[in-house]
Parts: sequence; structure tokens; C-alpha cells
Amino acid sequence: MFYPWPIHALPGLLRDAAVALRDDVRDAFRAQVYPLGYVPSHDGMRGLMTLGVVTAHVSHTLVPGAVLYIDLFFVASAYYITGLLLRDIDKHGRIRFREFYARRFARIVPPLLLMLAAYVLVTWLLRPPVLPALERAAIALGYVANYWYVFDPKTIEDIGHTWTLSTEEQFYLLWPLTFALLVKRFGVTWRLVGAICAIAAAIWAWRVALVLDGAEWRRLYTAFDTRADALMAGCAMAVVLRLVPHGAYPALDRLWPNLAWPLLLYWGTVTFLFWPADGPSMNYYLFGSMVCGVLPGILVLTMLARSSGTVLHRVFEWPVAILLGRIFYGIYLWHLPILNFLDSYGVWWPLRLAIGLPLSIIAATLSYALLERHFLRRRSPAVQPQAAQPNGNAAQIQVAAPRFRPEPAAKPDLGFASRQAAPLDAVNGPARQRSMIGR
Repeated sequence: MFYPWPIHALPGLLRDAAVALRDDVRDAFRAQVYPLGYVPSHDGMRGLMTLGVVTAHVSHTLVPGAVLYIDLFFVASAYYITGLLLRDIDKHGRIRFREFYARRFARIVPPLLLMLAAYVLVTWLLRPPVLPALERAAIALGYVANYWYVFDPKTIEDIGHTWTLSTEEQFYLLWPLTFALLVKRFGVTWRLVGAICAIAAAIWAWRVALVLDGAEWRRLYTAFDTRADALMAGCAMAVVLRLVPHGAYPALDRLWPNLAWPLLLYWGTVTFLFWPADGPSMNYYLFGSMVCGVLPGILVLTMLARSSGTVLHRVFEWPVAILLGRIFYGIYLWHLPILNFLDSYGVWWPLRLAIGLPLSIIAATLSYALLERHFLRRRSPAVQPQAAQPNGNAAQIQVAAPRFRPEPAAKPDLGFASRQAAPLDAVNGPARQRSMIGR
């Protein structure tokens, strides 16, 4: 197992506490279950892109393309959620709404509550008055931060990054029922893909209409109704990969490894060159989000799931990246309140990053070890996960044992993306002003 810190060098009691924490995290990772199969490179990708988002919230000029990471996160989230819904339909013939929402609650709400409690407590002790902090916490916990930021950005500024959580939660509330109705009407067929793509196109067209009508960037950037096209693209991706199983088209399977270098060069270039230093262009809302973020995001997620051993796998299966990907949600939750706290004391931006990023990782690790793992354990089957192997039988739901340091395998762990289709029955300026990427 890989440990990114020299625990043996710590003194006495501190070393014992670090060992106990390390063991808690290791046990939690080993106990975690991945119903759709485990793709280590997906975790690594999320970990490294989270670092890009944190850096952009210090200075967007350092990582101007990090805005596209948000598009990719939305695609990945919708892909995983739709995969879970398809799995429910395969196993039970229907979507089990109660279990779905219980899993989402267990995954999302406890760490958010912990972060908000810490934010209110620190504000009360060190940055009074506390009432505005309580108001911000209520907005975030009500999952309306995305629209609140549109109409009253000053109120939510300290934790403005929670707009993404609001957008995701609104998607979780609306999509399962919508998907169930679409499946009932079209089945898991290409007509279903067409219907989802039509919804995505309508949302994209709505955003373009708002741009042409002169809407400001906050209305376009944070609102669910202008960002859901990326989510719909991820949903369509999940259905397409179910309809086009791994191995059904050998020529297509041979294509994916060949995309590794072009995708690496693309994402490496766009990360640093996507926006000019003085801020974003409205072209991002017209076509940049979809063409530069969503579609390349679909390609990289699919390539990582349907191949192995490429340069991108070597980058994203770096053990530190996988570790960060396991706790990326916690890092994202904690980073902006910590950065804003440092900024309120006038800390120079390089020091904000040098101090704030490690503190965010420590807070996320503690949250995972002391809180989240208990809820994750509750929502997971009480069986030790078995390693997944790609095969064409969709009725066999296999999961992979999570590892800190994935070793090269003869067969890639392709997870859900490998399954065949199955019948339905079977910066600059104050940090608090930069709670949006690039602003």
C-alpha cells in the first residue's frame, strides 16, 4: 500500500494517531464496493482534475482550462448515476427509488454537514458575525446555491462552490423518474439515446438563446437549466456503452488505445490555453462547453474504461492521483472555505495554495476516515468485493477490490462499460470573488 507521508518519522503519540488514521482509511478503501466495477484511472483523473479546480480558485490564470473539468465532472457523474439506474432495471426490473436516494444521501449529505458545521464554528470564533455564515450554510444545505448565486452572489460568496452540489442534487431529484419514464416509453434502445440527446440539445439551445439575449455569465454558468446538457451527455454515454458492449466491434475496441496520446495532448494543452488571461469568452457558453469539454470528456472516460496500459492510464493510475480521486469530494468541499479564510488574513496567493491545498487534503482525509466511511459501509453490501473481470454477461454484477497502487493486469477492469446489453427484465482578486472557475 502506498503512503504519501513518512509516518515512521513522526514522534510517539502523533505517530500512533497517524497509524490509526492510515489503517482506518485503508480499511475503508478495502471495504468500499463499486457496483459498476472499479476503473482506477477514473479515480486518478478525478483526483488530478480536482487539484486543477483548487488551483484555479486561487488564480484562474494558472489553470484557465479548469472550467472544462467541471463539464467533465458532470459527464462522469451522470454516467455513473445512469449506470446504477440501468443496473437496477437489469436486476430488479425497475428503479428502486428509495434505495437510490438513500445511497445518494449517505454519499453526499454527511460530509457536507461536517464542512458547514466547521465553517459556521470557525466563523463564530474567528470571523464574526456568525449570522451570515448560518444563512450561507442554509442555502448550501437547501441545494439552491446555484440559483442563489445567479441573483445574489454576495450572500453565498464564501461557499459559492456549492453551486455544483446544488446542480448535481437537482439532477438526482429529477433524473431517476425521468429516466424511468423514458425507459418505459422507449426501452433501453437507440431510441432512448436519441431522446436523451434531444433533451441535451434543447438545453444547449436554451443556453445559446440566453447568450444571444444578453444574459450575464452567472445566469449561464451556475444554473441547472443551462448546465444540464453536460449531465444529459453523460446519461446518453451510459446507455450507448450498454448498447455497444466491449468486444462486439473489434475495430472500435482497437481504436480506443490509439486515442490516448491525442487526448493527453488535448487536455494538457486546453488546461493552460483555454481562456485568455483576462477572463472567459461567451463562446464558452455558445459552443465551448459542449465541444471543448463535454465531448472530449466522453472520449477520455470511454477510452479509460475500454482499454488499458496506455499513457493516459499510466498518468491517471499514479497512486497519489488515485488517493486524491478517492477523497476528491471532500477536497472540493473543504478547499474554498479554507482558501477564503486565508485570503481574509491577506495571505499571498502562492502561500494560499501551498497552505490551503494540504489543509484541504487533510480535512478530506479526516472526513473520510472518521465520518464518510461509516455511511459508505452502511450503503454497501456486507461482502468483501471481488475483483471484476470483463465479460459479456450483464446478469453477473461484479465489483473490484479497490487498491491504492493498481498493478498492471492482463485484462483491464472495465466495469460497467464492458457489459453487454441485457433485457430489461433480466487569481487574482479576493478568493471569495472567485468561487466560480475563472472568475
